[in-house]
Amino acid sequence: MLTKAQFDVLVTLASAPEPSQRRLAQAAGVSLGSTNKAVHELLDGGLVTGRDGDIAITEAGRAALAPHRVRGAIVLAAGMGRRFVPLSFERPKALFRVRGEVLIERLIRQLREAGVEDIHVVVGPMKESFYYLEDMLGVHLVQTNEYVTRNNHASLFAAREFLGNTYVCPSDQYYDENLFHAYEYRSCCTAVHTSGKDAKQAFELGAGGLVVAAKKELREAWRMDGPAYLDEALARDYVRVLAEEYDLPETLGKLWETVLLEHADTLHIYARKIDEGIIHEFDFLGDLCDFDTDFMENVDSSILDNICRTLGCTRDDIRDVRPLDSGLTNLSVLFSCKGQRYVYRHPGAGTEQIVNREAETYALKVASRLGLDTSFVYEDYESGWKISRYISDCTEFDYDDEHQVAQALSIARRLHRCGVTSPWRFDFYDESRKIVGLLRDEGWPLPDDFEQREEQIARLVGPMRAGAGRPVLCHNDFYGPNLLVHGDDICLIDWEYAAMGDYGCDFGNFVAQGSGYDVDRALAVLPLYFGRTPTAEERLHCIACVAVVGWYWYVWALFKECKGSPVGEWTRIWYDAAKRFGAAAQAMIDESAKATRALTRAEFDALVAVEAGDARQAGTDRQAVLDALTNEGLVRAEGAGPKRAWGLTTSGFMALEPYRAKRAVFFAAGFGSRMLPITVNTPKPLVRVHGKRFIERLLDAVIAAGIEEIYVVRGYLAEEFDILLKRYPQIRFIDNPLYDETNNISSAVAAVEAHPHCFEQAYAFESDLYLTDPSYISKYQYQSNYLGFHVNETRDWYFEADEEGRITKLAKDLGRDCWQMVGLSFWSAADGRRLARDLPAVFEATDDNRQIFWDDVPCRVCADSYDVHVRACDPSHIIEIDSFAELQEVDPSYRPRG
Repeated sequence: MLTKAQFDVLVTLASAPEPSQRRLAQAAGVSLGSTNKAVHELLDGGLVTGRDGDIAITEAGRAALAPHRVRGAIVLAAGMGRRFVPLSFERPKALFRVRGEVLIERLIRQLREAGVEDIHVVVGPMKESFYYLEDMLGVHLVQTNEYVTRNNHASLFAAREFLGNTYVCPSDQYYDENLFHAYEYRSCCTAVHTSGKDAKQAFELGAGGLVVAAKKELREAWRMDGPAYLDEALARDYVRVLAEEYDLPETLGKLWETVLLEHADTLHIYARKIDEGIIHEFDFLGDLCDFDTDFMENVDSSILDNICRTLGCTRDDIRDVRPLDSGLTNLSVLFSCKGQRYVYRHPGAGTEQIVNREAETYALKVASRLGLDTSFVYEDYESGWKISRYISDCTEFDYDDEHQVAQALSIARRLHRCGVTSPWRFDFYDESRKIVGLLRDEGWPLPDDFEQREEQIARLVGPMRAGAGRPVLCHNDFYGPNLLVHGDDICLIDWEYAAMGDYGCDFGNFVAQGSGYDVDRALAVLPLYFGRTPTAEERLHCIACVAVVGWYWYVWALFKECKGSPVGEWTRIWYDAAKRFGAAAQAMIDESAKATRALTRAEFDALVAVEAGDARQAGTDRQAVLDALTNEGLVRAEGAGPKRAWGLTTSGFMALEPYRAKRAVFFAAGFGSRMLPITVNTPKPLVRVHGKRFIERLLDAVIAAGIEEIYVVRGYLAEEFDILLKRYPQIRFIDNPLYDETNNISSAVAAVEAHPHCFEQAYAFESDLYLTDPSYISKYQYQSNYLGFHVNETRDWYFEADEEGRITKLAKDLGRDCWQMVGLSFWSAADGRRLARDLPAVFEATDDNRQIFWDDVPCRVCADSYDVHVRACDPSHIIEIDSFAELQEVDPSYRPRG
């Protein structure tokens, strides 16, 4: 192993052979005596040759140096540059041009000059800004997405496979001298003398310059600054320590150097002292401007140009710049100009996809005229930046202060009643669906219960919209942080979501966004908005709005995370609001539905037509029914004559709720022997017809109808059905172990034993139906029914029905003038409860009953307990394909070629 003096001599000879030991000593930076001794030792070892005038390194000498060769460098460039806003909104700090050179380019060139070739740059925000370095300077980029939540230890961890015999360098420093070398004797860090109680990264020095972690506060110490070198052994040990501590909460905010110093007793690194003034580190914009006095004047910044143009100032007038941390959507900076303080708002990543800036600008001007927002100065709606006056001496809005709450809700009421209309509309549910679409397009992994929450919210939308009334101008981000309390006044800021919308959604924002209110507390403050006691429908409407708004912000938070800007605990706050208030609103709906009267068939048909938006074509009879329903408060009529339009009220939705399809049960356990050979390896429901599986067409229709509970009873090749979960994660599988011993009654029994309510307000399907018209799976059904089509004669399963369509017979013999059965049925809540009772009882009654069809129970064995009707269908729209020959007829791709 080389001594330090031997290493210094060899390194000097490797780079530039010296003619004398004195000159060699000067170049190596060691004493003449040490040089003489080292040269003799190296000569004896065969590592150098010659004498005073002709000393040269041998191949053995070069081999001895090889373990000390600097293999590469890791440059850390994933910082947010928060102290350099607003300039760091436009480009990373490492790309600032200082004294005519880009910081990171200067650093890389210095590494190259020292012979360091393998350079990896760890990038994070605005990573695309660094791409040019790959071609220009031949570096490799390493991406990290943890720069928002972690300090720079995450960057080094991301590049850990490249660590070893490498420099670790910050990317945003300026070195007057080249601090890099082609060889390093051992792991070392650049050390600068420091003083002061709060000296950062302070350490003491042990024997030989070994770094010793400070055990107490130091007024005189050394600190790490600039590059550090980690040899293979130290790199391996450091990565092990960092991996062990990476997931500890206290590690999140640590610098990589802090982790090293905390383990300095085992992670040995030595200090290389340098004079102060060689390394220039710019903690604040002012530091950089002091170092490069022309920086502000020369920096390419459209942000500074925007400010100067808007406020009529020069760049020299812009002072006291610092970031603001309050915004979730955007990036904001506070600055002073000519004695006034302002806030510059820079649009955040991805906001152009979800924020209408033109609508925001329009609303800001209205709010300024109404005196609701006294801070507004200017917004450029094309690019999204905005300048506002800074309102000083504000206190945090207090949700527990009833006076402030009343004042805030009166501001919302004043806005809603101002009579101003905006050309734009904002619907929280529609916008949430757009964001969910963006997430799915990105392939972002959604939480396991996402579809369940999505369906819960979807059920609330109809009743919520029914109670909204006419759209009004809304703020749409109406919550505590946007309510600036200064003295006795409140200024409402941040209008980027403002547009025409549902008044209740401003209340929804107020509650869902961090109020801490439970449902009872939310209902208790609701009269402060109305100025009176709200009606039951208003209470339901506003609670549903809290849920839908919470859901919007929850999916918005997922989108922000997808774009690399997670919003922390807000994600959970919004999720909880959607879940808790969604459950409360649904409970209110269910309770109201219990109190509603039963509808006649004509009333049911009329309400379904109104809900579907096609009541305009009503005939005379339907018109009379609609008029009666309007008088009763179930339908809302607008306009007159041919242009008259109807819409459901909340009570109308409540009246339809007992008839809404809530569940679907699929029988998919059978072998499908008549479909051989295709069912040898594929269950019949998974066979494709014209490129799509039987069951997928049915599932798509069920989901389009808003049905939230889906059960699939499987048996033969059960595991093959798991493929459906990727597209339909809401499916709940029920395994039928008796599928090959009994008829399909065992599947129905397995379903009710696993989920006793599965047949209540539920469709039941044979899973091998070829459905071409999904409208048969509608959102509402008036009564229990089977699909069927009229035939003059059949030997297939058929129904006989009375004049009212009630099924009186189910059989499979020669049937004439009857209804041929289709294996798609719907069951009311009452009949569904009866099925849960009767199916197991009949199944267990006799051995023979294990071989009957499940349909026999309600239509034959226990027919007197049920009220099941025939629902007519077109046989070309839903086809039962029983055999392989029939499959070939429907889908010619299964026919033999040639």
